Amino acid sequence: MNPERARAIFKSLLNPAVKLLVRLGVTPAAATVAGLFITLLASWFVFAGSYLVGAVILIFGSIFDAIDGGIARMTNSSSKGGAALDSILDRVGEIVIFTAVLAGKAGSEHDSLLYIIPLAMGGSLMVSYVRARAEGLGIECKVGLFTRTERLVLVISGIFFSSLLPWGTDVLVWSCAVIAVGSWVTTLQRLLKVTGDGKGIPLN
Repeated sequence: MNPERARAIFKSLLNPAVKLLVRLGVTPAAATVAGLFITLLASWFVFAGSYLVGAVILIFGSIFDAIDGGIARMTNSSSKGGAALDSILDRVGEIVIFTAVLAGKAGSEHDSLLYIIPLAMGGSLMVSYVRARAEGLGIECKVGLFTRTERLVLVISGIFFSSLLPWGTDVLVWSCAVIAVGSWVTTLQRLLKVTGDGKGIPLN
């Protein structure tokens, strides 16, 4: 199953929750902001080393992240402002989670995270930036495996299994290392695509 198909199935499973929130009068922006606050709460538990609780709360926050778009579509309230808010708060959420991993229990146990986390965070931001810059120039750029969804699944898995497996926070180190490598590979893929597709096209 390709990633786009998997995302479509996941979103369809959230339709009952979307309908409930619409009936309650929850706006897309409110859902987006709520998702960030849930992520902040999860980050606190990750920082404190309560990985199982942090992972469960982060899963809940990621559901809110998927729901906001569904609310916008169902209420015909999609807007450029809402899309910008969603993208910006997604980046803030990623920064907070990575920072919690580095500053908390895992960072104190693994000096390697001093190098891995900046690479993972920087790569994650660059994946999104290259796409945003490309689309600002009118070039579609969605190539690459390590989109936010894949990165989120990996970091949640690393946090979750750090509390269950005998290797402890080693699992989190490896998941962040995979994110670091994968995100920079995806950045390169997107850079090559945008420079190739935009070659010879004048700005004006």
